[in-house]
Amino acid sequence: MTAPSSPAAPADPVGAVLRRLSAALAVLGGLLLAGGAVLTVVSVTGRYLFSAPISGDVELVELAAGAAVAAFLPYCQVRGGNVIVDFFTAATSARARIRIDALHGLVFAFCAGLVAWQMALGGIDTYASNDETMVLGVPVWISYVVMVPAFGLLCLVCLHGAAIRLRHGVEPAGTAGATAE
Repeated sequence: MTAPSSPAAPADPVGAVLRRLSAALAVLGGLLLAGGAVLTVVSVTGRYLFSAPISGDVELVELAAGAAVAAFLPYCQVRGGNVIVDFFTAATSARARIRIDALHGLVFAFCAGLVAWQMALGGIDTYASNDETMVLGVPVWISYVVMVPAFGLLCLVCLHGAAIRLRHGVEPAGTAGATAE
């Protein structure tokens, strides 16, 4: 398995915008995870030293972690950071691999779009039903505010990558697919 190399910036304006949006969303995801980690450390320290943990810390970390994972997905895709098992395609021509990668991008875009749509419906439902966490009563729909756009952006990133592959017959600039053999 090889790690992605440092990719160049996308040459086309759409790719550049998608990359910037993906990077911004990944930074938000990092902030959410860092906040959850700090909250956990403070709560555990308070529990250990003062027998006073932060009430509802697990709820908040769960909401933040779910949103953070979704926020990382578009950036991982735009960087070509997903692991590709190329056992069956290693012997094919570069042109065939690019076409297979384009098909993969279209299927992944469909799946990401489907998840975004279903999460949007789920977010609307949790908002309408006033679903809240057990301890703090934090509205659950708040995490959907990050997750729905993240999956929507993932769908767009996948469609863009597939379009570049199909139109130009090359890997999109800025991707460096990791492979596992």
